[in-house]
Amino acid sequence: MPANQFDPVPMLKPEGPTAPAQATADREAGSNPIRDAIREAISEHHVILFMKGTPDAPACGFSARTVGILQSLQTPFAAVDILPDPRIRQELSAISDWPTIPQLFVDGELVGGCDIVSEMYEAGELEQALR
Repeated sequence: MPANQFDPVPMLKPEGPTAPAQATADREAGSNPIRDAIREAISEHHVILFMKGTPDAPACGFSARTVGILQSLQTPFAAVDILPDPRIRQELSAISDWPTIPQLFVDGELVGGCDIVSEMYEAGELEQALR
């Protein structure tokens, strides 16, 4: 993947009228497809950003700023739009124990949100962390 490009990562979405019943059955069985998909996406991508909107069309200033920082460092990254399904944000926050969006992960570890990413960038630490 060339620098400054991103890999959109689709998350599971409810399909049809059986989705709520399936979600209830999944919870009762102890499985959680959304949480599993998030964990899989985090483990499969060196750099992944969970954000509002997409890198081409961020839906909030914090997401736009984080994307801009990654692009300025010419860092290829995967991106997940959390807006299409509120369960993505809920499960992501349960996994990361971080309440705000965006959330940047590198090598499976949460780096942080926009403020932390910005501070690391300004201190010259982010480029090193992304290697």
